[in-house]
This record gives sequence, structure tokens and C-alpha cells, in this order.
Amino acid sequence: MIFIVPVVGILWIPAILQFTKFPNGRVYGVKLLFWSIWLTVVWVGWWAASAASMILPHILRNTLGVVIVGIRKYMDWLDVLHRYAAFLAWSITVWVSFNPLINGRQQTDDEGSQRTIDTVAKVLFGLMLSAAVLFFEKISIQWIAGKFHERSYAERITDQKFAVRVLVTLYTHSTDIPGRGDTLRDGPADVKRRTMMNPQKIFKKALKGVRSAATTTTTVLGNVASEIAGTSVLQPNSPQAVVKTALESANKSRLLARRLFYSFVRPGTDRLQVEDIARFFATHEEADHAFTIFDKDMNGDINRDEIEMACMEIHREQLSIEHSMRDLDSAVGRLDNILMSVYFIVVILIFAVTLEAQVATLVASAGTLVLGLSWLIGGSLAEVLTSIIFLFIKHPYDVGDRVTIGKDTYTVKEIRLLSTIFLDSNACLVQAPNTVMNTNFIHNIRRSPQMSEPFEFDVAYGTSFEQIERLRDLMISFLKVERRDYQPIFDVYVIDMPGQEKMTLRADIKYKSNWQQGTLKAQRRNKWICALKASMEKVKIYGPSGNPNAGSGPTKYTLIPYEDVLRQERDAANAAKHQQNPGNSISELHIPKSDWTFADPNSAVVDDSQDVFGERDQLYMTGPRQATPRPLGPHPGMPGMPNTMSSAPPMPMAVTMPAPTSSASQMPMEEIELTASHPH
Repeated sequence: MIFIVPVVGILWIPAILQFTKFPNGRVYGVKLLFWSIWLTVVWVGWWAASAASMILPHILRNTLGVVIVGIRKYMDWLDVLHRYAAFLAWSITVWVSFNPLINGRQQTDDEGSQRTIDTVAKVLFGLMLSAAVLFFEKISIQWIAGKFHERSYAERITDQKFAVRVLVTLYTHSTDIPGRGDTLRDGPADVKRRTMMNPQKIFKKALKGVRSAATTTTTVLGNVASEIAGTSVLQPNSPQAVVKTALESANKSRLLARRLFYSFVRPGTDRLQVEDIARFFATHEEADHAFTIFDKDMNGDINRDEIEMACMEIHREQLSIEHSMRDLDSAVGRLDNILMSVYFIVVILIFAVTLEAQVATLVASAGTLVLGLSWLIGGSLAEVLTSIIFLFIKHPYDVGDRVTIGKDTYTVKEIRLLSTIFLDSNACLVQAPNTVMNTNFIHNIRRSPQMSEPFEFDVAYGTSFEQIERLRDLMISFLKVERRDYQPIFDVYVIDMPGQEKMTLRADIKYKSNWQQGTLKAQRRNKWICALKASMEKVKIYGPSGNPNAGSGPTKYTLIPYEDVLRQERDAANAAKHQQNPGNSISELHIPKSDWTFADPNSAVVDDSQDVFGERDQLYMTGPRQATPRPLGPHPGMPGMPNTMSSAPPMPMAVTMPAPTSSASQMPMEEIELTASHPH
């Protein structure tokens, strides 16, 4: 009001003069009174439109938004674009008020004055059209960004919010773990230490006291804000703020996971079950849903490694969403700049048309100019349009996604409007134009479900089918024990028998997750191959060269040509074979038995590579929650599994590997037991 009222007083000076000294005073044939009224509408109308555009969205959100939930997002758009909405409403008001107050009140025979007023009316009409086009452009940008975020991030943000809410709930009911230094602490330990009279230490202590007082003051203000708004935005000591701060760091995320695990694990056990945390949630269904965040393999219990991996995934997902939305918002801003350049051209055309310029001449001149510059800007415009379609319609990846393009694997670091920045396996930055990415096949690993990898190996041609079936039994027993990392499936495929010299077999490594974490995938692959090697040694399956541990045969020396010796040995072998099978009649030739499949029966029902409807989990389903942990051995009735424990072959030898570290901080390496040891 301080700025509005004085200016209104100045604008009414001509009207006052109309009533006092110049009763017949006119400007362009219009009385001074109407000029004062119209100028007041122009000045006050802008502030009224600004206030209405800021207040109206909140009123509609709390009234119509309660009844019609779908219009809330449009109210949010209007709240963001309130300046452009105010400009449109103001321009409409100015043009509408100009006709009855100025143009309709003009009384003069001067053609110059009439042309001036008509020109002003046309300019105001063009201004209104320009404001409408500008508001439409901003609404279009908001629609593109809103639809894009809703399609790409709405589900991820919902899942992330639920995961963070679960962590906050568990952290609220957790406690400090005495005697452990590898868990997240509530705050600095209250330990009084004797210090010498050192001025530097006294200054540091005083500074620490000032920081503590500031934190306390902020907490008090946060309590007031919480009572008003129902949030704890200003409270740095609230569980929400502690969890949010911990998830910003990989090391603190791991410390948070260990704090939660040691707070709720039962004494004498090393696994958590849903009953240990169910009392902290309102319903049992919510507790089960929260438990599945950590229990990725759905076996009914979780250990410390699973909680750490889950917290690390939440940490990475939060960073990925934040960086992806930031980069794509920047790309939307670039798109807005491009459309604003087009908008200025449209504005020029609007004013040219409203001022009754020669439209045909103007369009012809503009067309000639654009045609002359097409060789210069044609390629750039095509690149911009292709990049817009690639980013906002196709959108094949987000920041943090691991993708395979061609034969190389990259991690998306930054997304721009015209290019994407990748990190290759050597941590080298690679910049790729989006127009080039638009023509390539992009394998998005993060968005993929549980993945598998084929592994081929050669065995001797004389390997029996019984040996292959025993190998399969051994590997299935291993996969059952390591069910957190692999699916309990080991199907063997006979690929080829080249020249009857060897058999080429193939088995798929079916992981319990995708390959977003490359290091974890490499460790699981090594563990699977080591178990396969140990199992092949147990069932005495060797390669085409035979037993690598067998001793070398005697060295033969002959005094006659060696070809004659070989021919004699071959003739002797054929004669011995003929004696073992003296009959060679048709009646003695039987049809060979070929009922070896080396595969699970369910693999013929649903092929993992063709399971587009997500039915594979229904065939290999384990109980999502059980009161007691199941034994690690094979279970009767499981499809494709041995039915008895007594006939099960011994397990492969244990393999130990270093646990993956989540940060570059100096933390001791751990040894994780990957398989069960030999049964005694």
C-alpha cells in the first residue's frame, strides 16, 4: 500500500484539475477524468491481479481441491506461474477498460487524435494476445515437466518416501549400541575429560558451546514451527533430519543400517524376522511391506549384510532421483529458452498484424530470411528436436543408471538437453550426443528385473549323463544355501559336440538382482564359477584333455616306424571291441534311451527370457514370511530339487571373498562366508 496509494494520488491530479480549473480539459479528445480513471485501473489492476494470482491457488486448493483431488496439480502450476497469470489478467483488464473509458469517450474531429487512440487500442490488443501466448507457453512447459516427472519419477519417489519413512520409524525406536563404534550415534558422547589450561583448547571449547547453543535455539524454533505447520523442518535433532543426513553419505548409511540391526536383533541370533519390528507399525500388512524393503530374497529373515545393502540402495536411489530431476529440470529450462526465442518471433508477428502491416510482404520477407539461413541453423534445429523427443518422450535412462551401449558399459553421470555425460569402466568421462544415442540400442541395467548370464564350458566326450545329473544336484544344493544371491535353478544345455571330441555345455547364472552394482555382480559370478569348479572335481567331470591332475604316461621308444605301432594298437583295440559286441544284427540294435533333460520341469512352462508378465516368481516361490527359519537343505516338493537329504551329494567347498565396501573411508575388510562347509 505504501507504493500504491501515492501513485494513485498522482494519477488523480488530472481529474482534480478537471473539477477545479479545467472543466473542459481534454487529451486526444478524452476528458481528464476518464484518463485518471483508466490510469488508475492500469496501476491498481496490476497489483490486484498479482495479489489474486497468489491467493487464488491456495483458496482453490483448500476448497475445490478437497472435493476434486485431480485439480490440485493445476493449482500448483498456477501457484508457480502466478506472475504470468497476473500479467495475462492485467493485460485483459487494461484492454477491456480502454474501450469504454477512452476509445468510447473520445469526442474530437481531429483525425490525428483518432488515429492515435486507435493505434493505442491495437497495441493493447496485441499486448493481450502476447500475454496469452506467453502464459500458454509457460503452461506447456509445466505440462511437459509435470507429465514427464509423473511418468518417470512418481513411482520411484513414492517408493523412496515409504523407505525413508520406514527408516525413520525404526530409527526412532532404536538405541545407541554400547561397546560398538561402527553404528550411528545419537550425538557426541557426554564424557568429561580433563584438559590443560591451553588457550587454543579453551577457545575450541567455547566455540563448541556457541554451536551447541545455536543448535538448541534452532531446536526451540523448530518446535514452534512443528506446532504451526506440523513438520520438523527446522529441527536438526529430529529423527527425520538424522535419517536424511545419514542417507546423504554412503558411510553414514552403513552405520545407520548397523544401528538398526543391532537394536532389534534378538540375543544369540544373527538374523531379524518381521516379528522383531512389527510392533513399531500400525498394521501387520504395513510391517510386512516394510520388511520386504530389506528382505529382497523373500526368505523370511534378514541379516546385517542385507540391511546394509538395502540402506545403500536407498542412499543411491535418493542421489539418483535428486540428480536426475536436477539435470532434467535444467534441460526443461533450456527448452523454455528455445521456446521463448520462438515466442519473440511470434510477438513480432502479432504486433505486425494488429498494426495492419502488410502481412503477405512480412511473411514473404521472413520466409526468405529463414530459407537463406536454413543451411546454417537447419542441422541445429533438427538436433534440438531429436534431443527433445529422446529425453522427454523416450527417456531411456536416468542419472546413476548403469547402461550397456554396444559392447561397452557406462554409468550415467549427467543429462543435458543435447548430450549425456557417461562414466566408463575406467572412470573416464564420455560425452555422447543425444542424437547418436537415439540411434543405438540402450540396455538399461538398473530398470531390468532379476538378470541371468550364460556360462559355457567344455567337458570330455566320454562324460556320462549320470555325471551331469550329479553335477546339477550339487549346484542346486549350493544355490539353495546361497539363495540370497542366486535363484535355485541350474539347467544344463548341451550346445554342441564338435567332431565327437568334446561336449559344449551351457548353464545360466541366475542372479537374485540386476547388475546395477558391478562389483557385487562380479563377486557373485566368481563365487558361482568357483562352486562349479569344485562340483566338477567331486563328480570327476574333466575337460577334453582329461584329468589335469593325472600323471603322465610312460614314454615309448620304438626301433621300427611309429606309424606301424599305432596301426597295430588301433587294430588291436578294434578287435577287442568286436569281441565285446560279436552280434551286429538288426534285432540287437536297440533305440537309444534319451530321457535326460538336465533341467527343471518349470523351465518348459515359463522361460525367463520370455517372461514378460512376471509369472516366474510364482513357479519358484518361497514363503514370504515364516515364524522359524527354514533349514538350508533341499525341501521336499520343490520343483526340480532332490527329494531326500540322504541322497543329496556333498556340498562344494566354501569360498571366502572380501565384502564390498560402501565408501572410500578407512574401514577394516571383512570376510563373508559365501557357502556352507562340508557336512560331517
